[in-house]
Amino acid sequence: MKSYTFETNLNAYFLKNNFIILLIFAGIIFGFSACNSVKYVTENEFLLVKNKVVVNDKKNVSDEINDYIVQRPNSLVLGVALPLHFYNLGNKDFEADFDEWKLDSPGWYNFTTGVFSEKQARGARNFKYKMHQWILKNGEPPVIFDSKKATQTVKNLTQHYYNEGYFNAKVDFEERKLKNKKTTVDYNVITDMPYRLDSITKNIQSTVLDSIYGIHKSKSLIKEGNQFRLSSFVNEQNRLTDLYRNSGIYRFYKNAISFEVDTSTTNYKSDVILLIDENTESAPFKVQKIQKVNIFTDYSFSTSGDNLIKDSLNYNGFSFFAQEKLRYNPKYLLNSIFIEPNDIYKDDARELTRKNLRGLHNFRSVDIKYEELENDMLEASIYLSPLKKYSIGISTELTHSNIRQLGVSGKLSFLNRNIFRGAELLKFSIQGSFLDSKDAADSNGKLLNAWELGGDISLEIPRFIFPVKFEKLIPKSMAPKTIFTLGTSFQKDIGLDKQKFTGIVDYTWESSKTKNHSFQLLNAQFIKNLNVDSYFDIYESEFAEIQNIANTYFNETITPHSTIDFIDTRIDANFEVSNPEEYKIVRDIENRYNIITEDVLVPLMAYTFTYNNSENYKDTNFSFFRSRLAASGNLTTLLAQEKDANNTKTLFKIPIAQYVRVDLEYKKFWDFVGNNVLVFRSFLGVAVPYGNSTTMPFSRSYFIGGPNDLRAWKIYDLGPGSTKSGLEFNVGNLKIINSLEYRFNVINSINGALFVDAGNIWDISNTAITESEAKFKGFNSIKDIAIGSGFGLRYDLSFILLRLDLGFKTYEPYFSDGNKWFKNYNLGHAVYNFGISYPF
Repeated sequence: MKSYTFETNLNAYFLKNNFIILLIFAGIIFGFSACNSVKYVTENEFLLVKNKVVVNDKKNVSDEINDYIVQRPNSLVLGVALPLHFYNLGNKDFEADFDEWKLDSPGWYNFTTGVFSEKQARGARNFKYKMHQWILKNGEPPVIFDSKKATQTVKNLTQHYYNEGYFNAKVDFEERKLKNKKTTVDYNVITDMPYRLDSITKNIQSTVLDSIYGIHKSKSLIKEGNQFRLSSFVNEQNRLTDLYRNSGIYRFYKNAISFEVDTSTTNYKSDVILLIDENTESAPFKVQKIQKVNIFTDYSFSTSGDNLIKDSLNYNGFSFFAQEKLRYNPKYLLNSIFIEPNDIYKDDARELTRKNLRGLHNFRSVDIKYEELENDMLEASIYLSPLKKYSIGISTELTHSNIRQLGVSGKLSFLNRNIFRGAELLKFSIQGSFLDSKDAADSNGKLLNAWELGGDISLEIPRFIFPVKFEKLIPKSMAPKTIFTLGTSFQKDIGLDKQKFTGIVDYTWESSKTKNHSFQLLNAQFIKNLNVDSYFDIYESEFAEIQNIANTYFNETITPHSTIDFIDTRIDANFEVSNPEEYKIVRDIENRYNIITEDVLVPLMAYTFTYNNSENYKDTNFSFFRSRLAASGNLTTLLAQEKDANNTKTLFKIPIAQYVRVDLEYKKFWDFVGNNVLVFRSFLGVAVPYGNSTTMPFSRSYFIGGPNDLRAWKIYDLGPGSTKSGLEFNVGNLKIINSLEYRFNVINSINGALFVDAGNIWDISNTAITESEAKFKGFNSIKDIAIGSGFGLRYDLSFILLRLDLGFKTYEPYFSDGNKWFKNYNLGHAVYNFGISYPF
């Protein structure tokens, strides 16, 4: 009865608190929206609050048109001009000079110096002045309507529609003045009918260029009947330039191409003439071949000159030069060079060579130059400025999660370039972390009470190392690489203190600019638990279950370290007959104990495909897709002969994990006006144990929750399915999560986000210890998908982004009373997620 009253009061407390917070939040929004937005708008000035573009009597909804509007209203945050209101909090007229303020406001001066000293009063005035200046700097001043800018917008819109083939388009603007010194502007566009391309003829004076054009004419972007668009002509000009410069026409330049378009007709049709010059100012256009390729492997701008060359070599028609000793094996360096003697000149070969040589991470700069010889042949020179052979790097990082509340990590790395004269990279690193772990025993209140130490060594070779040759399937233009990695790590006071040994053989290549591949022939990991005796110290809920059974049925008091002995001696067939439910509970816990504490060998083979059409790291309008197929233990179990007491095949007496796992991830970014971005993320993962394994290794199972996942739940807190086990670490072998996040700018470097996450994990292994509610049952399990929503703040420091997301439990599938929506949608049950960079 008391616990019910306490629960009711607690819910009432949170409800009351949330209501008050909601009122405060609404009051802030209302206060900002109601405050004087025209505070700094003087007489005869008008605050621009809205632009509207009307095209042929219909309101335009295209974001592209907004790019042509010169003057736009103050930016909005959730419908409120927050940056403007923040600016208005500042005082532009604040008197900065203390002595002048003393004369202008003697009353305030006498009052402040009476309470404080004059020095303190002066300091307070200086602080207040700087505060006002900071507010004015970070806010957004009012946008005052300017008719000149509106006129320029009219010109921009007229030119835009002209470029789209509306040669008779008419544009004007109308200012609509409102009350309280505000105004809106309507831009009215009458396009008339668009012009279309009629006859298309060419005037190519060079027979060489005309011949090349004729071969590729079908790929022309300008066709009869198409609507006139300037962008089509620009794209066709770029296409022809690329065509000629990849067909041996070294001297060709873009401005040699021009178009004549007749826009004077009245039948809305335009004749087009393609014009291409016959030659440059000095020489005619012709196909030119490369006679010689020179490669300077240790070029330095400060010591350049032919007389400084001390070593040279000719290999397969390529000339290699060095100012000291040739340190690169020509055979292997040529894997990254696509400019070849006796081949015609190609821009693509030049760019591919530059890209692949930079990808070796051996050279500070790559410069490629061509020189025309007397016989119209070309001499290509590739200048490579190498990086230092050895380098040492030191990095530090702060980490945070619900398992590792606070962490400080450091990494020391050593790099040896060109170790075997084939542009290889040998990397060796040692990393360590001090952590605030809730699993640490006898911490005596220490903040950083746990640690982790690891090291790895890797060798990256810019070619495939394999007995079978793959040049036809994966040519050198795809930048094939082989990466060998060996690593180990140790933990102290982190869970069961795992020790890991890892060995990886990875083959990577790029089939195009947007498509990457990775095939891990071997990704073997041995996982050993060093702190098994602390299992029931860490998994407190399971210990509490057994302790309750020991007290109730045996009148015994057990400790976490004596729990297994109690199970072995007391939980027998007689106990099963008298207490079948309790017997099952204990055996399930014992089975879970055996699964989690078991040392395991994971000999993995995996293939990963990644598609990413992002142009650069600033791109906010792109798609991303990644799929990974991994299979563990197939070959190893086939070769292994030893078995343990459970009839499980082992290698060196270590059980071999056998399973298949598929991960699919998709992300889509949409760019909106004002640097606002909408992001969708979807992930599906399935892992199925079979053969030698009945369950997934704990470290290869799926979990859900945390700063980059389902943000309304902490890591490991949710699932599987509709269960609410109370376990510290909940995992499954099927995972689904979808997220939708809207990102927007608030003020200056402060950004905001609204998000919805939906997902869960399930068990599909059909093990005896799995509850029915935890199993995936097809479409019926959709009701088990948990939903979280919330908002976040992000502070962009240019080099790093700090993030705080607040997640609220919106739909909780584990409640059985039918009231699953918004039951704990309050600050008392919210999850605060601290992170670095975006969640996805």
